[in-house]
Amino acid sequence: MYRITPVIGLLLFAVSSADAETESEDKLELDPIIVSADLREISQYEIPASVSVLSTEDLQNRGATHFEDVIQELPNVTFSGQSSRPRHIQIRGIGERDEYTGRPNSSVGFAIDDIDFSGIGMAGNLFDVKQVEVLRGPQGTRYGANALAGLINIVTADATPWRESMLELTAGDYGLTEVGLMTSGAFKEGEDDSPLYRFSLFKHDSDGYYKNAYLGKNDTNGRDELSLRGKLRFTPNDNTRIDITLLHANLNNGYDAWSLDNSFTTLSDQPGKDTQQSTAAAVKVHWDGNANFTVVSTTSVADSKMRFAYDGDWAYPGYHPNGDNTYAYNNDKNRDTISQELRLVSNENSKLFNDTTDWLLGFYGLRLNEDNHTTDNYGANLISDYRNTRLAVFAQLDYQHTESQLLSAGLRVENHELRYVDNNGESFNPNENLWGGHISFTQQLSAQHSAYAAVSRGYKGAGFNTGLSSGADPALLRYQQETALNYELGIKSFNLNHALTTSISLFYMQRDNPQFNGYTYVGNNYVYFTENFDKATNYGLEAEFDWQASDHWSLFGSLGLLNTDISGTPVAATFEVENREQAHAPNYQYLLGAQYRSEKGLFARLSVNGLDAFYFSNSHSQKSSAYSLVNARIGYETSQWSAFLWIRNLLDEEYATRGFFFANEPSFSMEEEYIRLGAPRHFGATLRLYF
Repeated sequence: MYRITPVIGLLLFAVSSADAETESEDKLELDPIIVSADLREISQYEIPASVSVLSTEDLQNRGATHFEDVIQELPNVTFSGQSSRPRHIQIRGIGERDEYTGRPNSSVGFAIDDIDFSGIGMAGNLFDVKQVEVLRGPQGTRYGANALAGLINIVTADATPWRESMLELTAGDYGLTEVGLMTSGAFKEGEDDSPLYRFSLFKHDSDGYYKNAYLGKNDTNGRDELSLRGKLRFTPNDNTRIDITLLHANLNNGYDAWSLDNSFTTLSDQPGKDTQQSTAAAVKVHWDGNANFTVVSTTSVADSKMRFAYDGDWAYPGYHPNGDNTYAYNNDKNRDTISQELRLVSNENSKLFNDTTDWLLGFYGLRLNEDNHTTDNYGANLISDYRNTRLAVFAQLDYQHTESQLLSAGLRVENHELRYVDNNGESFNPNENLWGGHISFTQQLSAQHSAYAAVSRGYKGAGFNTGLSSGADPALLRYQQETALNYELGIKSFNLNHALTTSISLFYMQRDNPQFNGYTYVGNNYVYFTENFDKATNYGLEAEFDWQASDHWSLFGSLGLLNTDISGTPVAATFEVENREQAHAPNYQYLLGAQYRSEKGLFARLSVNGLDAFYFSNSHSQKSSAYSLVNARIGYETSQWSAFLWIRNLLDEEYATRGFFFANEPSFSMEEEYIRLGAPRHFGATLRLYF
């Protein structure tokens, strides 16, 4: 059993409570939460999909300043801790776990203000963010090839016509300091058509949780992060709105996170780096000057320079008497993207079929260039050049059969033209066509309940593994396209009397030619690769509730249940995988908490979240341990300032976010389990000033 009976009980109680209440004349009116990632930007409770949305208030209540702070509090969302910040993300057990220099081909889409950061989402800073949207399941119509498992969409706060500013200061143990500054307003106050602006700065510094005993340093796994954002809004006339986003992120982080005894003490003589410097911009234009449709144009450009380096033997020269312990790895990556999306969206004047059907037509183009230079001190020197041009067309019809019944269908067709060359003489130039889409039916059961059924198809492109050197198994060189069919049922409830919201979704996903990460030795090199298995299924449940139980108390919780099944023969394994769970796919994941807020300003919050054990890899049988984390926060709030004391991982639980099973000593004769530890207990204080 899943051992989360109390959470299930609370979820069922929340749903039954919503049923027991009827609407009254003095009901509480709440603004709907709009999902920006949807093609039509509809309410969270209207979208026929499993969706989590965290608002500005939700994020501030959690004290979240990076997506890492909330990722495992969301149903069936996890990450692989093989980087200084999460960028290898899994939704419903699907997603990459490793860093390698083959084709950029993410299973989980990651976007910030319409700028694509899929696979490189370390820049997911949450200071001054309007909301975080997590759409689970294939997003074939909405997003395309990068969203087979789902989509994470970060929407930063908009510019405002009124003047507002905020300063946030945080200090904590392990050398933590954070400074955030935001200011927003109109260039010409009092004028309705004045351009608006918003600017935010956030700086994070910390030593990290590891100590390097060989070098005598406690900051070799530290973080040095700067995030700058600017937003402008222009309304040149009544029919046109132009939003411009400028973003710069500079993460200069250490990467010294592995020890031979699986502790927070390392012995590396060459600590690694995990850096990302991204500069990006997006221009979004809404124009409704035509009587029959609205035009939405989104243009984005981004340049990201990254370095991923590590000490491969995790020890210093002389640690092993019979080995030199000098292996070091370094990858320098430069990714440039430019994209253009154009949507034509119907209005009340242009509905089809006797004014029953809304329509949407869109076009999308992307050019991605990525250069890699990979070296190690064993002689590797791989210089590669990768180009990907994507062209897509998509469409959606929404048929209002009755006032309470809506049928939606969408289709997206993409063409990918790829080119890869490197200094080892490898050359690939495939051209592929892919398609995905959805059909959904929504039934409004009552004023409080809405149910949906949906079938969606997602896809990922084929690819190739590079830099494997001579002697590599031919089965490693290429992998095939992956597709997934997702069947989903859900019910969403919204009770205004008690400000209670609930959602429950059941899903079943069938994957063909599923792609999985693997790792092995080729000659003297330790390499990562992607391979296809024969089949895989992912199915389970996702549920959330948020209940304002009284004027002062609120209860909240979520639950993810997941079963996975894979079959195939991993290239790097000595056994055949048959009816086994997928790696990084825990059977359960939960969040349960309570929050108190008084009119006098006192604030308190206590939550516990946890997840089940999971396999680290598909090619061996090593697993993590199940764990639960307790987080607490207490403070005082006024309209001008607020102050909080907080502690995370209150019980100092030891847990793993990544694991390997291999030989890491000079003779390479003894395989052992090595794990990356999650954050230990840490605490701090935050002060927020409004002016």
